[in-house]
Amino acid sequence: MSQRIVIVGAGNTGCELAERLAVRHQVILVDKRAESLQRYGNPLETSGQEPLAAGPRGIVAVVGDGTSRLVLKTLLDPDFHCALVAVAGNDDVNLEVGRLGRSFGFDPVVAIQHHSEQEERYREEHITALDRSRLLADYVERSLRHQGAVVPAGIGLGKGELVEIRLVRTSPVIDRPLKNLAPYRWRVAAVFRQDELIVPTGETTLQVDDRVLLVGDCKILPTVAEYLRLGTPQFPRPFGPNVVTLELGGPDEALHAEADGLACRSGAAHLVRGTPGGVDEAPPQEEEPLAAPLCQGRVERASFALPRPTEPDFEQKISMQRPGVLVLRPSARRLSSRLLGLRGKDAEICDRFEVPVLFARGSWPYEKILLPVSESELNIRSAETAIDLTRQIGASLTAVNVDLPRYISGLPDEVIHQEVVPIRRLCELYEVPLDYHHHEGNPVQHLLAEASEHDLVIMARRRGRRDNYFDPDVALRIARAAACSVLVLTVWPQE
Repeated sequence: MSQRIVIVGAGNTGCELAERLAVRHQVILVDKRAESLQRYGNPLETSGQEPLAAGPRGIVAVVGDGTSRLVLKTLLDPDFHCALVAVAGNDDVNLEVGRLGRSFGFDPVVAIQHHSEQEERYREEHITALDRSRLLADYVERSLRHQGAVVPAGIGLGKGELVEIRLVRTSPVIDRPLKNLAPYRWRVAAVFRQDELIVPTGETTLQVDDRVLLVGDCKILPTVAEYLRLGTPQFPRPFGPNVVTLELGGPDEALHAEADGLACRSGAAHLVRGTPGGVDEAPPQEEEPLAAPLCQGRVERASFALPRPTEPDFEQKISMQRPGVLVLRPSARRLSSRLLGLRGKDAEICDRFEVPVLFARGSWPYEKILLPVSESELNIRSAETAIDLTRQIGASLTAVNVDLPRYISGLPDEVIHQEVVPIRRLCELYEVPLDYHHHEGNPVQHLLAEASEHDLVIMARRRGRRDNYFDPDVALRIARAAACSVLVLTVWPQE
């Protein structure tokens, strides 16, 4: 049976509701004022005749009194499942409309309740009443709790697991395929672009002013929404909420102190310490966003017993800590491994977890950050993280590019320096000052020389790559040899 929905009251609420419902149902909009119905064509007068002609927006506009028995009886049709909605600006009117509708057999009967003291009267008449003040207060509270995002009410669990955001120009996900976001415990459910609904796939790219519907764990969704909407500094999110140390050789107080400093200055929720034989203490649940703002200068602490890398539960145990960054010491690499191009322990750890790995050298606080750039498409990935962290901790950022000597490459200046152009634009977007250095010669030697003047180097590498004399894994070589700490982002093939 088809559904007919009769809406009494052609104010802003009634008209908006009618236009939304007319896409799927036959909608009849009733109001005593003919001028309120003009947008829907010539309104019909109720005279006992069945109104059939819909206006230009698919809505049948009827001039009539919704509290009249004759009007409502005329609009009731046994061939339709008829629902009634009363959205007049007065509780007495809505109550009378609802009472008559119930007596004629409209089902369901829904009304807007304007004053809370009328709640009992609506209940006595078996009318589903929606308290206007409570609805507005609920939406405002949810919007504040979710950093200005729109949180649907009355859908799902009603705990904020659905959030709609509008992307602005500073969003870091503009023009990036959704598959590159690597979501964990959340997903992009729909994209609304102008008047079009886009059911997203991994290849869908987002644009400025897109309205994006997110679904996920209500504990982390506010943080995800804020990062996607504005690009607010979130490191180590959205990789994960926690800074996790891997003290493979036993308790390392210097390493733990560096991790502690990073956790307190970043957007981390917890600092989780992993040591062989340590006590398993699961990280506490994340607090509500309003109760625990990001970058608050302190984090919750937890610990766990760190297995050996060769043990079967090594990866699972670490993943259970929800790391956003792993902190450990760089390991030495055997000569035979270097000659044969075999991956060492550092590469194994980088390749097993989809999170950045910080090879700590005790150079905290990070006042000067170095960002090597090259012709690789990995530039943007490492630049995004470098800019995010620079903004959080108030550091300075330097980009360095190392090329072959000019007499060998023969490249003109505009080609040599083009790698830094997108980095400059990204820095301008986030208002981060950028210093730029250029060198010619051996990349590893020049990068190590630059690193000696900085506190942190941020580099990206491909997952699963080999490391030999002719094709070095530069990021991990710098991590092993640099005097300062090095943050390595491993990009997986699908990215």
